[in-house]
Parts: sequence; structure tokens; C-alpha cells
Amino acid sequence: METTMNNMQELEEMRSALASLKNKLDKQEIVNDRLLRQSMKSKMSWIEKYLWFAVAAVPFVALCFLTMTIMLNLSWWLYGFTVVFVAGCVIADWYVNHMDSREFLTGNLTETALKLRRMKTLRMKNEIVNFVVLVVWLAWMAWEIYSKGQASPADSMERSLSMGFLVGGGIGGVIGLIIGLSIFFKMQRTNDEIIQQIEEVEDVPRQ
Repeated sequence: METTMNNMQELEEMRSALASLKNKLDKQEIVNDRLLRQSMKSKMSWIEKYLWFAVAAVPFVALCFLTMTIMLNLSWWLYGFTVVFVAGCVIADWYVNHMDSREFLTGNLTETALKLRRMKTLRMKNEIVNFVVLVVWLAWMAWEIYSKGQASPADSMERSLSMGFLVGGGIGGVIGLIIGLSIFFKMQRTNDEIIQQIEEVEDVPRQ
């Protein structure tokens, strides 16, 4: 009888220990899940800051190009196209790259990974469209600046300004292209890192 009681007591203690261990593991899993989600949100935070910076830059670009248009007597069609192009790029960037932080904190991680993959695809398509339109815009602007400069006397300030803007614009365009591509590839890497994190803890279909 006493042996039976001891066995039952030991069994109860084992059950209690297992329940305690399970409780600790559950709590640890919750903590790990929260840390993972916070890590993903943190990795995406720089993209959110970049988007807000791009929005704030639109009025500045419009004002700078307005000054340039007046100084070089460029066409208002070019100015209007420039403002629309810049605003369109920012709107497209926001549509493609903006992601509610709740997606990471409380959303389904499998669905989040699929959205991040779609984001990468859309970002690539958006980059290609932007590049094509950018080439057209640069060619149009360069032609107008060159034409206005050639129409001015050889020793005039207008021609000097035109040539200066052409050279400066060419250098600025190359620098801008390098910066833009760097941001693009960094965004793609950020998505890849987060997707990899999710795949390590979730059963996410690989593509």
C-alpha cells in the first residue's frame, strides 16, 4: 500500500514538473516570438523613414527646379513633367514599400513573408519603369538646356550657366543613380533577411 502511495506521489511530482517545464517552454516561445517580430519591425524601420524623407523632399525638388526653370528659361512643360514624375515616384515607392508595423507585431508571419516577396517583385518592376522614364526626362532636360545655351551669345552668362548645369547635371545624375541603386539593393536585402528569419521558424513555401 505504502509503495503504491509512493509511486502515485512520484507520478504526481513528475506531472507537476512536466507541467512546469511546459509552462516555461511556452513562455520562452512567446518571448522568442516577440523578439523575432520586434527584430523584423526594426529591420524595416529604415525603409519607413526613407519614405517619409522622400515625401518631404517633393516640395524642395519642385522649388529647386522652379528656380532652375526660370534661370535657364526652360519650358513649363518640362517643369510640370518633372514635378509629376517626382511625385509619381514617391507615390509608387510608398505603395510598394510601405508596410504597417502591425503586420510584424501581430500578423500571420507566413502571410507577411508572402507580402515581402510580392514587395520585392513590385519594387523591381517599379525600378525598371522609373529608370525608363528617368532616361526620357534626362534627355529632354539636357536637350532643352543645350538648345537654350546654344541660342545665347558665346560669351553670355546664359551659355555659361547652361554648360555649367549640363556638366553638373551629368555628374549629379551619375551620383544619384549610384545612390538610388544602393537604396534599391539594400531594400531587397532587407526583405530577404526578414523572409529568411520567418522561414527559420515558420513553414513558409519557398519560391
